[in-house]
Amino acid sequence: MDNTVIVTTPAQLREIVADEVSAILPKLADFRRKNEPVETDGMTVEDAARFLTEQGIPTTRATLYSHVYKDTIPYKKFGRRIVFSKKELLAWIEARTTRPEDKRTAAALRIAQSANNHQ
Repeated sequence: MDNTVIVTTPAQLREIVADEVSAILPKLADFRRKNEPVETDGMTVEDAARFLTEQGIPTTRATLYSHVYKDTIPYKKFGRRIVFSKKELLAWIEARTTRPEDKRTAAALRIAQSANNHQ
């Protein structure tokens, strides 16, 4: 190891350190990107059943296979493998969800239509 002493001002030292840190940051970011696990949206039948149950829709594998057979749930098929998308399942849940005010509005509309039909 070289025992050379370098004399510098605090401002020069800060500049040297900042330059070196700036030079290494892109390499570090690239390293992290390459080594981060890739998060996918795809779920297996088991994962989808668990996910739907966690969302308040008790679901078994058999129920999912039934939905797939009837084509009443969003899914993709790769060969024989069935894959579900978390985003698509959330949209499917939202589309099937009824709100209490929706029921009242629907009931009021039915009453109004019935009254109009009897006039």
